Amino acid sequence: MKLFLSVMLSITIAFGVLHSSAQDCGNRQLNPGIAGFLKMIGYKDLSLEELRNLPIEEIKYPKVPLQPYPKEDVKRIKITKDSIPVLVFNPLHREDLPVIIHYHGGGFISPLVPGLEHSLWQDAKTYEAIVFAVDYRVAPEHKFPAAVNDSYSSFKWIADHAGQFGGDTSRIVLMGNSAGANLVAVIAQKAKKDNISHKIKLQVLNGLPADLRPQHMEASGSYQENAKGYFQTKALCYFAVETYAPGQYNDPEVSPALTEDLGGLPPAVIINAEFDPLRDDGFLYASKLKKSGVKVWEKCFAGQIHCLIGALPNSDAVKEYEALVKMALADTFVK
Repeated sequence: MKLFLSVMLSITIAFGVLHSSAQDCGNRQLNPGIAGFLKMIGYKDLSLEELRNLPIEEIKYPKVPLQPYPKEDVKRIKITKDSIPVLVFNPLHREDLPVIIHYHGGGFISPLVPGLEHSLWQDAKTYEAIVFAVDYRVAPEHKFPAAVNDSYSSFKWIADHAGQFGGDTSRIVLMGNSAGANLVAVIAQKAKKDNISHKIKLQVLNGLPADLRPQHMEASGSYQENAKGYFQTKALCYFAVETYAPGQYNDPEVSPALTEDLGGLPPAVIINAEFDPLRDDGFLYASKLKKSGVKVWEKCFAGQIHCLIGALPNSDAVKEYEALVKMALADTFVK
């Protein structure tokens, strides 16, 4: 059970308009490799009550397998008055590189566990950038708005100080998976309010939880189609939300899709998966951004599950994901 929950709440190391039908993304045929992955890990659905009864430590600290990388390629720092831990990856050991500020997933419950470090190191190589990975505070010890406050404070600090680490602060990208994608959307909206959103050139949102209201979860087609059986479940979404922000679901800093005017936000890459309860959240947010005049690159990956979990690094899905992000980066960074 511990191994299953560890895998279940870890974020993948590989990685429109508003729709409600799965026919807009594939034909309900699970990718054979993903089906094999679910079988390999002994996937089993857990009910909301079972999740509530588990010791939180079994959920908070996923045992993601460690993969080695050169330790000289990372610096471990603490920033702001709150001493927020941040990992700075620069495997190219160059200066004047784009800055990627990364916000990890884990349902607002798991911290930045060591098993995720290799994927962050690989991102720095893949996108020829310096990656700042923010280890924001998590629930249940630190409920909303702790994660938002840490994430936004870190963005502002890195935007001002990344040059000290070789980063080009005129090319800042926010990147997030799952809960981290939610935080990226919120940060961009807060930056807009503070008139500093121009510092963000691109936001990359993978597996975005955009509307965390229970009534939305019950009305969403993708939540119903993918409630069970595909790794990220409706029950797990409910558990994460009630643990992170109980009773505060109507706050746009919890449910960023509730913000009416999204005009003036940075361009966005939005990644969805056919067999993800959160698929329609990504469709919804992409639609709202486009209607507000924001440039959006989006792709829904047929046959895949939440955040492309289980997709191998050399798989077509991961290659397509990376190619899309690279295309958006190239377009955004054109002087």
